[in-house]
Amino acid sequence: MKRLFSFALSLGSVAVLSGSALAYDFPNTNDDNIAEGLPHVVKMGDAPGEVTLKFINDTNSFAYFEYRIDGEALTSGDAHPVVTGDYIYEGVRVDGRGVSEPVTETRSFSATEKVEVRLALGGERDWDFDWTEFDVAAAVGDKVDCMSGGWKAFGFENQGQCVRFVTSGKDSR
Repeated sequence: MKRLFSFALSLGSVAVLSGSALAYDFPNTNDDNIAEGLPHVVKMGDAPGEVTLKFINDTNSFAYFEYRIDGEALTSGDAHPVVTGDYIYEGVRVDGRGVSEPVTETRSFSATEKVEVRLALGGERDWDFDWTEFDVAAAVGDKVDCMSGGWKAFGFENQGQCVRFVTSGKDSR
């Protein structure tokens, strides 16, 4: 591990480490946090080109869930205070301080392939988890996507319903 780190630095390529677990040893996973009742995120549903996530904090603490869309890594910004060599991403704040019930925040994200969430800011370092991927259903782009049974992949009942969506923008699913 040290040799890889030294090699990356000798190349002047700190960006290689950006957003990776090499820069910080995450103590948990999102699944660990779910099992232990710690701050976590769950997928509530999806539609073509969109995913809905629920951020949950059942602790008497603050949690800031960073997210990124379609794997887009930051190359500048505010230096991350926990993940060395990375930057602070946009996020969802879920403040459980002084609240006896779980605090939740539900958000929908538009994406082409995936939305990733990590917890590396907030009350406790023991709760941190690295990027957890949530897949996004593909969005229908044109009539060709609806042909040859393609309409099924987008959740339409038939090809005509899919074509109508492409041409009119009206979703009758």
